[in-house]
Amino acid sequence: MWGNEYAKLGCAGHGIFYRGCLYRCGCCQACTRTAAGKGAKAGADVGPADEALAVESRDSGGVLLLSDSPEYLAEYGILYSDVIKGDARVFYYHVNVMDRPGKLAVVVENMGSRRTQVVVERSAMPEPDFNYLQLGKNTQISYMRIPQPERKIPLEPGSRNLLHPLMGAELVEPQRLASGMYDISASEPVKVSVVFCPARSNPLDFVQHARILPKNKVALRGTFKGMNRTISAKSAYDPQRDGLVYIPLGDDEYDRYKHGVDATDGSQAVNYGNYGVMYRLELPTMGSQPVQVMLTPLGGVYAGAVRVEEDRQLAKVVHNPTGRLFFGDVTPANLELHLGKNVILTSDFELSHMGSYKPNRNFALQYSPPGASNLPVLVILAPDIYSS
Repeated sequence: MWGNEYAKLGCAGHGIFYRGCLYRCGCCQACTRTAAGKGAKAGADVGPADEALAVESRDSGGVLLLSDSPEYLAEYGILYSDVIKGDARVFYYHVNVMDRPGKLAVVVENMGSRRTQVVVERSAMPEPDFNYLQLGKNTQISYMRIPQPERKIPLEPGSRNLLHPLMGAELVEPQRLASGMYDISASEPVKVSVVFCPARSNPLDFVQHARILPKNKVALRGTFKGMNRTISAKSAYDPQRDGLVYIPLGDDEYDRYKHGVDATDGSQAVNYGNYGVMYRLELPTMGSQPVQVMLTPLGGVYAGAVRVEEDRQLAKVVHNPTGRLFFGDVTPANLELHLGKNVILTSDFELSHMGSYKPNRNFALQYSPPGASNLPVLVILAPDIYSS
């Protein structure tokens, strides 16, 4: 499957396209060009995107605990750990490269002096898979589906439990990826530990004596304040007046990477790509013409999902792309995004169409960078005539 092919090319993780290269994960340009098949409706010379849409950005919410280093697990141990109080999100992404299975679990421990409970508000934990792109996409699809039933995990002082019961039984076989995303809260200090232990071990016992594994070169782990990012257009978009505009996400220029701390050693941490961050794009539209909403990846293969909201209500979850697993494999590998200059969308770009919508002052998108996919991406607003 494609996940295995990209793993061999060094692209199982988080390749980030930046200034003409795949960056930070050691990927070669070949991995953006190898996959078979054509893109999801390439934009055949649809014209220029005149400028990046003027927006304001603000971060809010609790802390994000990101566990993706070491990404490839060659031994057992604690992958990341920190103490939270209040709202938090846990996002983990790890591949078992040992010759035997293991368990990947998130252990929560009450560090306070009073009884508490960990409330799980949203979650996604697909079954471990060889196909990394499929798993990354499925994680986003599952997480975007709301409302979800709330779960409560009671914890006496000093006691421990698993964030999900299956974590005590489900095995991660060799070469399989395990990834998950959880929104949790607690009224008392709770230690959250992502662990990888032998198949016959109990993660609740293992975490007491296991050592913290050293991070790898990419060092993609840490705790980051403000787990949510709201990007708001400074003015309503009018397709007749404004033409085709774009919003870059995950490029560290227009959309800055989050900085935090690796709680295991106190070092500074950078979330290259903002994995685990939940974006809300508030994009009011006006005028008489429908608006076409599209997404195009600039860094290579991409497989994700976006929640589209109208009038502050859930409208639908849109797959990027729809009808196939991934796209972006025919996008040129030597692109460079110059903000403030025209971006010409030609047949080299691949577009995932997220629908056509009537003007709406409350139009919004929810997005989070999917694991195994490449960044940055452009979210594009255009007059509906471009859909033809």
